[in-house]
Amino acid sequence: MRKTLIIIGIILAAFSMQAQNWYQLGLKVSTQIPLVRAYSDVDYLSTLRTPNIGFYFRGGQYVFGEIGIGYQYFRSRFDVTQPDGSEISDMVQTHYLVIPIKAVGEVPITQKIAFLPFVGVIYQPLLKVSDNILGYNKTNIESQWALLTAGFDFRFGFITLGADYRYSFQNYFRNKSGRKPQYIGISAGVIF
Repeated sequence: MRKTLIIIGIILAAFSMQAQNWYQLGLKVSTQIPLVRAYSDVDYLSTLRTPNIGFYFRGGQYVFGEIGIGYQYFRSRFDVTQPDGSEISDMVQTHYLVIPIKAVGEVPITQKIAFLPFVGVIYQPLLKVSDNILGYNKTNIESQWALLTAGFDFRFGFITLGADYRYSFQNYFRNKSGRKPQYIGISAGVIF
């Protein structure tokens, strides 16, 4: 992974030859598709809806540093296997503050079109968990997430379209072992 990040940095430095504005402001909306659904031996994520909206500021010339703030809403249906083998399901709604910090390159393709690869981390504190029959709450769902993100955007004038990968450093639950959440995201936005 470290080698990949170094190679991306070298490519960005080598191919970002056109001077740009030293700052950019933007708005982005996105959604994530889960790659991991079994969050523990008994907790299975059956459906997920994840609208996300956020603003960001970028500063730099060839490679930009980016910081943002946003809101993420997870509407998840979980199926939980009980000790007697029966299964219960419920909808769980979680709300997060999203603070991404990224390095973003800009590789011009034409004067109006550019490729923008990025890598960074996302700090995602849990704000609220809905009432549910599964017993999920702020004490057993991880409340301080840190995620690794890598992806790309394409800029068409002031419009951006992109995709990213997110990997959580923490398990979904504090009190259960299991796989760490991973997502593929798609996004659209505008640059001011």
